Amino acid sequence: MSARPRTGVRPPWLAGRIWTYLDHMSVGSLPLVLITLGLTGVAFAREGAVQALRIIGTAEVLGPQFLELAVSELGPIITGLMLTVRVGSGIAAEIGNLTVSHATVAYRVFGGRPLRDLVMPRVWAGAAGCMILVPIGTASFVLSGTAAVWLWFDVPPQEFLFLRGLEPLTVAASVAKSLAFGAAIPFIAARAGLRAKGGSGAVGEAAAVAVVQGTLAVLFIDLLISTAMVAARGMI
Repeated sequence: MSARPRTGVRPPWLAGRIWTYLDHMSVGSLPLVLITLGLTGVAFAREGAVQALRIIGTAEVLGPQFLELAVSELGPIITGLMLTVRVGSGIAAEIGNLTVSHATVAYRVFGGRPLRDLVMPRVWAGAAGCMILVPIGTASFVLSGTAAVWLWFDVPPQEFLFLRGLEPLTVAASVAKSLAFGAAIPFIAARAGLRAKGGSGAVGEAAAVAVVQGTLAVLFIDLLISTAMVAARGMI
């Protein structure tokens, strides 16, 4: 029985390489996600409370809808968009630089597979990183919004938030969006980088394409999953 041929490229889908990408995507993006979702939560809660006071005279009833909106929509979407801008553009520029310098050609010569070795570890790390960031970002959104309503409108947190009213289907939709966004963003970015052609200007074009396509992908995936969630609720 012949021995399995060795290649000159070490398989980088092992835990060490994925952990490196995960650290870059999740830990490196954590401050951006926390601050962005925290400020967004303050803005949404304040404006929602103002409208609720004008229409029904109280802001307490806003709590359940605010929580559901944060978990099922704004938490995953804003996290996905922030990752598209920060991580997606970086992946496209990194792989695009390898492509225009013909490093990927040499990579194939020495037995490497760009899709397997360069793209898939980032996809796995992206899915795991987004699963970590979405709950943290959603918590930042909810807590900052609750604090804003408490400070500005004197609504106690225990009367504003009703965690027991959070439906399992809403949580399932958030998990599904987190996985889909986390996998789609690095895949689209890496694909844009591998398709870069030309000189150094092609790297910037690849990063721009990754941001645009990643943004559209996040919104489209959100529409699909939200539509499926509405259909599932109608069947229950």
